[in-house]
Amino acid sequence: MQLVVKVDLTRAADPVAHVTQVLRGIDGELHVEEVFPGERDGASAGLVVVSRPGPAGSETERRLVETLQADAAIVYVQQPGTRRPR
Repeated sequence: MQLVVKVDLTRAADPVAHVTQVLRGIDGELHVEEVFPGERDGASAGLVVVSRPGPAGSETERRLVETLQADAAIVYVQQPGTRRPR
C-alpha cells in the first residue's frame, strides 16, 4: 500500500520528518520517503510517499489517511494512480 502526501513547506521544513512524526502512533512497518529530495519550490516540493506492506483498503490504511488529513501541514493525501499501458 502506498500513499502520496503533499506537505506545506511553510508549515514544516522537513517533510519526511514531519510525516514520520505525525504517524508515530500508527502500528506496523512504515517507510516514508521524499519523492524529490531537496526540491523546495514548485508543485513537486514537499511530496512524500508513505509505503506500508499489505493490501490497500485495510483498517490501518484508513487510520493512516485520517491521521494525515487531520494535520494542518498536510495539503492532501491520495493513493497513486495506476498507469495505463501504452
